[in-house]
Amino acid sequence: MIVTLKVAVRIALVLFVAILLQHTFLSMVEVFGASIWILPGLAAIFGLLGGSMVGATVGFSIGFLADGLTDGPLGTACLVFMAIGYATGLYRERGDQPPTLAAALIAGVATLAASVALGLFTVLLGFDGYLSSAALPDLLLQCFYGFLAAVPIFILTRRILRPALVEDRTSRLRRPTVFES
Repeated sequence: MIVTLKVAVRIALVLFVAILLQHTFLSMVEVFGASIWILPGLAAIFGLLGGSMVGATVGFSIGFLADGLTDGPLGTACLVFMAIGYATGLYRERGDQPPTLAAALIAGVATLAASVALGLFTVLLGFDGYLSSAALPDLLLQCFYGFLAAVPIFILTRRILRPALVEDRTSRLRRPTVFES
């Protein structure tokens, strides 16, 4: 991804709208006892679209804003989302841009990993939290909701950032010659 001033403004607007939507609406809606959480999937999507540095930077920004809006331990979401953005960015840099369903699967797994990591951080830092096997269905539901929400988020984010994306077009444009078998 080539980040110019216009692209940076687009990224900032996408992040602002997503965090505002998460904290004002999605966190209050529960379906089958679990709320929808789009922020880890968004960090993974930016890593898949922009690479490791963009993914880590956007993940840190998402985590910093999310930490500032909640009353949890400050800095934990920054670390978790930065790691998610960086890891998915490394995956992107090692291959071609994944298709939409693969990106949705990665975002679902990122949601599960973020839930587990933030839960462990909360318990290990001594905040009011506990580990229980009763949380497993909620974690799996959040993973599934992250998978479902990632499909439209990936498509919309890719469309918004299309001028800045760098794709490997050589494999698509290359046609076999007569001499190749």
